[in-house]
Order: sequence, then C-alpha cells, then structure tokens
Amino acid sequence: DLGSFNLTCFVSRPFTPEAAFDFDSIRGLTETAVRFLDNVLDVSRYPLPQQAEQARAGRRIGLGLTGLGDALIMLGIPYGSDEGRQFARKLLRLMRDAAYDASIALAAEKGSFPLLRAEEFLATPFIRRLPESLRAAIRSTGIRNSHLLAIAPTGSISLLAGNVSAGIEPAFAAT
Repeated sequence: DLGSFNLTCFVSRPFTPEAAFDFDSIRGLTETAVRFLDNVLDVSRYPLPQQAEQARAGRRIGLGLTGLGDALIMLGIPYGSDEGRQFARKLLRLMRDAAYDASIALAAEKGSFPLLRAEEFLATPFIRRLPESLRAAIRSTGIRNSHLLAIAPTGSISLLAGNVSAGIEPAFAAT
C-alpha cells in the first residue's frame, strides 16, 4: 500500500532566485496521505483471506516521494551539496514526524494495529530515533500502522509523475 509525493509540485517560482519549497503543504498532505493509505487497507479486496488478515494485522503503508533531484534543480540547489543534504534532511524529518503524528491520531480514533506490542515496537532501532514526544505518544495512545514510510530508489512511478527524477536519485548533468 504505497503512495508518493511528486516534490516538483511543491516548488513555487522554479528556476528563479525566488524559488521556494512549500514545507507547510507537505506536512498537511502527509497527514492526509497517511489517513488515505490506511483507509485503502480496509477497502481493498484481497485474493486470499490470509492476505487480508496479514495486511490488517500490521496495517503497513509506505508513503514516499519522487522528484527530489528535479525539485532541487528547480530550487537552484546542487544535489550533492551541504545545502541539498540539509534540504533533504528537513523534508524527510518533517514527513516522518507528520506521518507518525497522523498514525498516532488514527490510533486514538480507530485503534492501534492489532500486532502492536508497544514496548517491543518502541525498542526497534528506527523508532528509538524518533523524537521523544512521538515515542511518548505511541506509548500512551498506540499507533495505527506498523510501517509508514518507503522511498523507492528508482521505478516507474517517476514516469507517472511527469517523468521526474526517480525516488531520491539525482538528475545527471543538470546544467
């Protein structure tokens, strides 16, 4: 159950000195996308009952992105630069935190994923690196989805998104 944002759609005034990225929209749309992808698990028809049971027991989703290389070009930021790495870090932290906030809110509304064992979940390496506020919320409220984020390195999704740079890969020879 995967979905991706085409990052080029969040760049205003591309290829100009005033180019800007809309981080606020990414945050809000991340929350919406988590809810949407979670709902897909409930409305999907699975070939076998065991597949439906497995999908709903872990409620695994994967929200990602495509077009990072192109968005950086549109913003005038070199892909391999410190500024490019800082941009990617800021973007991915924002998406991570918004996705976890949304899944925690869904758990409060609809319940946690059935396989959740909170202390075991909180002890996993990725979850241990989350901000303490998110970890505390998971501890007290639970979380709706066992997995939330997935970034494909390449793939056909970039073709469907207007042939942008795939996943997190750079576009070569931008200048």
